[in-house]
Amino acid sequence: MITVGGFNTSVDKTLELDLLRPGKVHRVRRVQSWPGGKGLHVALTVAALGEPVRLVGLIDASHRSEFEDALGARGVAFVGVETKGALRTCLAVRDQGGARITEILEPGPELDPATRDELRSRFLSLARDSALAVLSGSAPPGFPDGAYGELVGSLREADVRCLVDASGGRLRLAVEARPFLVKPNREEAEALSGQAIDGPPAAARVARALAARGVEMPVVSLGAAGAVAVYEGRAAHAWVSVPGAAHPVGSGDCLLGGLAVGLARGDVAVAVLRLGVACGAANALRPETGWVRREDVDALRPQVASAWIDP
Repeated sequence: MITVGGFNTSVDKTLELDLLRPGKVHRVRRVQSWPGGKGLHVALTVAALGEPVRLVGLIDASHRSEFEDALGARGVAFVGVETKGALRTCLAVRDQGGARITEILEPGPELDPATRDELRSRFLSLARDSALAVLSGSAPPGFPDGAYGELVGSLREADVRCLVDASGGRLRLAVEARPFLVKPNREEAEALSGQAIDGPPAAARVARALAARGVEMPVVSLGAAGAVAVYEGRAAHAWVSVPGAAHPVGSGDCLLGGLAVGLARGDVAVAVLRLGVACGAANALRPETGWVRREDVDALRPQVASAWIDP
């Protein structure tokens, strides 16, 4: 069982229009909506690959049945902690024929202390009984930046590997707690390290620095250029070319889901990285954010290339 903490769940909505012009009135051609959030995308990817998974996250009364039904149908056990506020809405505006995507993300409902504590305790109690735990995405207002690091530390004491995908202060404090894996994207890794990342060798240098700080398997995702991982002193780059990959939003989350599955199955590090890259690419083929299909992953996985990166 893999337990995912995706606390700041959302309603994801995609709007398609001809051209986004700030300050102007727009008429939307098409609207799509589905349950979302970075942790939710991770959990869906794990389930799509056939592994048991549960997701701990916020829910409000008006969306509980929708989330439970949608996730349950895809094999994800949803553990919803109810909030008195409303779930956030995350908008992806697609224009220029889909060539450009503008994301507008709400912060989420303000947490009262009781809801905050229940989120943490429910996740921790379930994660301690798991093969692997994942903390992914932003946190709602009222959830302190240091909470991810505290949860990582508690899971280290319980001998449970924890994977973290976060940004800013949450990422920095989580790294200090030495999770098994962190997966910043290029921008997050640059902000954390203070170094520019202009390609895989630079990403490998940042990942090696994270390994020196106690992260056993740092992974830096590079968008269409794939991802770089360091494990046991060796750095590898994996990538795949996917013509027609027009929907990249959520691909980093699906990459993390693939990494989690590979680790849970006991694959070697390069195979773990290749599976993650295949999952990220599979997401980019479909308009639904984070809802990968196993057949797409299976088709892409043999096409993923990899190479070692010398120090």
